[in-house]
Order: sequence, then C-alpha cells, then structure tokens
Amino acid sequence: MPERPLIERYSSVAVALHWLVAIAIVYNLCEGLLFDDNTARSAIDLHKSIGITVIGLAVLRILWKIGHPAPTPMPSLQPWERKTSVSVHHLLYLLMVFVPLAGWLHDSAWKGASTHPLKLYGVIPWFRFPLFGGLNDVGKDWWHDNLFAVHKYSSWLLIGVLALHIAGALKHQFLDGQPQFRRMWFGK
Repeated sequence: MPERPLIERYSSVAVALHWLVAIAIVYNLCEGLLFDDNTARSAIDLHKSIGITVIGLAVLRILWKIGHPAPTPMPSLQPWERKTSVSVHHLLYLLMVFVPLAGWLHDSAWKGASTHPLKLYGVIPWFRFPLFGGLNDVGKDWWHDNLFAVHKYSSWLLIGVLALHIAGALKHQFLDGQPQFRRMWFGK
C-alpha cells in the first residue's frame, strides 16, 4: 500500500479559514479589552456579530480538517514540540467555539434582550438561546453576570493559548529556520 504523499502546505481553504478566524478573533479580543460602561451599542453589536461568525468559521474549519489532513509535521520537531503543538491546536479549536458561545449565552441571558433584537451586522435577524426566557429579571441577571465571567476568563485563556501558538510559529520560523509561515500561506 503506497504511503500518503508528503503535503508541504495547508490547502487554500484551510489557509483562508485560518486567517479569517485569526483576524476575527484578534479583532474581537482587542475590542473586548476596550469595552467599558460607555461602550457604544453599535460596537457591542459588532462584537456579537463577529463572535457568532467565528463559531461558524471554526466549525467549517473543523469539518474541513476532518476531510483534509494537515501537512506532515516538520521532521525536525522534537517529540515534546509535537505534543505541545497538538495540545495547543486542540485547545485553540475548543476555545474558538467556547469563547464566543459563552458570549452568545451571556447575551441570551440579558434582561434587555426582548427589546433589543439581535441582528448580525445590523442586517440579519439572529436568534438568542431561549434557555432564560422563563426567568425573572433577578434570575436573568444572575446568569448574565456569571456567563459574562465565563466569557471573560475564557477569553484570557484564549489570549494565552494564542500567544503560545504565535510564539511556536515564530520559534520554528526564525530560530529553527523552518519555512513555517509558507505552510500557512497562499501559493505554491
């Protein structure tokens, strides 16, 4: 049985999804760090729209990855580097869905949700999870506050894991002299 040929770079679809998700996540993390009590409703609504989009793009990425294996790891990687890379990637995939999902649940528990319909990018009517509909305002506030904490602290975890991912790519590219960036970019 012939061996699977060595794939040197990620497919164009994987590259496009990687960079779309990366840009959206970095934007939302930066925007979220700047939020305060005076943040405009339009900025919050854009943050929600991008977060829900990230969930969709992350799911597409996962589905694409299932049917299209990644390139073979660089042969010069040490066993601990491979294990770390796999762990960081798995955690990234989990957090790409978990962080915005926690934010979406947080928004769904908002007692003002009934008077402020959710529209993606101000145009596409979108749903909130109906889990909190039967609660009184005190119950909604409790869920809203606690889900915000989950969203906030998991965002900080995402920042840390993202920093590890970027540091690993930079190490392999510049310290190890491996063409790491070429593998996750368009071209031949």
